[in-house]
Amino acid sequence: MSFLEKIKPHLLSDDILIQQTVLHALHEYPNVPEEWTVELLKDAFRNEKKQSNILMYIENQTINEEALNILIDNIPKMNETERHLAQNLLSNIDTSLAFQYKEQLEKYIPKQTWEIFEVIENGSEEDVYSMYGEVLNKLDQSSSRGSDVYQAAKKLSECIVKKGWITEKEIDIVLSEEANDDWFSSNGIMNVYMGGLLNLEKHIPLFASLLTRDDDFLLEEVSAALVRFHSDQVVKEVAPYVRDSESVIYAASILGNIKTDRALQELRKAYHETDEFEEQEPIIEALCHHFSKKALPEFNARMEYEYEYSLIEIEHVAYSFYTIVGEKHPELLEWKRVAMGREIQFQHTMKEPVQIRNENKVGRNDPCPCGSGKKYKKCCGK
Repeated sequence: MSFLEKIKPHLLSDDILIQQTVLHALHEYPNVPEEWTVELLKDAFRNEKKQSNILMYIENQTINEEALNILIDNIPKMNETERHLAQNLLSNIDTSLAFQYKEQLEKYIPKQTWEIFEVIENGSEEDVYSMYGEVLNKLDQSSSRGSDVYQAAKKLSECIVKKGWITEKEIDIVLSEEANDDWFSSNGIMNVYMGGLLNLEKHIPLFASLLTRDDDFLLEEVSAALVRFHSDQVVKEVAPYVRDSESVIYAASILGNIKTDRALQELRKAYHETDEFEEQEPIIEALCHHFSKKALPEFNARMEYEYEYSLIEIEHVAYSFYTIVGEKHPELLEWKRVAMGREIQFQHTMKEPVQIRNENKVGRNDPCPCGSGKKYKKCCGK
């Protein structure tokens, strides 16, 4: 049974803990069916209690015309404090689709974004590269790399790739030069993104070696590119970095999103090869996202630990894992009780100012609950 077949029955689960785990597992998975995104949007607007979770976790999924119409119909009805979560999804739509619905979307998409859409849709190669340079300059001059500008750079990069305006050799040159520097420029990061779009497998070893860098923007593009290859060659290159405390979070996430037997095997081996509790946490979460009974020995061992603090919500992860794989455990209902207690507390704190929210609820790679559209580690978790 494939990964998608395992989780499909739980996609719209009324058990909020189960659905959250499924959404988390899909968040960085590159092959989510477009019809699933449509069903999740319908579910979000049917049930307000699910809304914020669903909208945050589908930020990377394709918004096709049917999904766009659901957003257009429902955004005006949303609570103003959460409307931005739906508006953030509009950055995922194709530019031609945006212009088709410009009248309905104009009030939600900034003027400068429409200018970029216009260049992408109708500009020459020179026009696109000129805009690309302007956007990269803004990114390099900004300490935070604002979300809107960063998304614009990715849109322009995607356009350049689709129209064949960049060659493999040009990407090779940029990546080889940047790899020798301490920090990647915005252009270097975009070339990682474009290398992934072009499926340039020869760069897999280089991309894997970048997992030790201390730049979340670079690491996210490296991770996304490696997951997009979805091959055991990636697993081979990334496996050593799961055993490194400096890179385990991203490396484990990559292997958690590559749904092959070898990826599962490497995660299981890495779990047993480290005695460091904090390094085992992202590995056990990645194992969960394979939803394979082969990982039961690791989960059984992990749940025997006594602990006062966990980097992940281990009861939530364990409850979801055992439930989805259809395995009984004497502590299952207790895990659910503990996890639901935290969820209720979190929903309460969501109504309070961002700075007093329960930080233990949010993983480093989760969408930030403040609704900025950024990962928690790049926003309120800094």
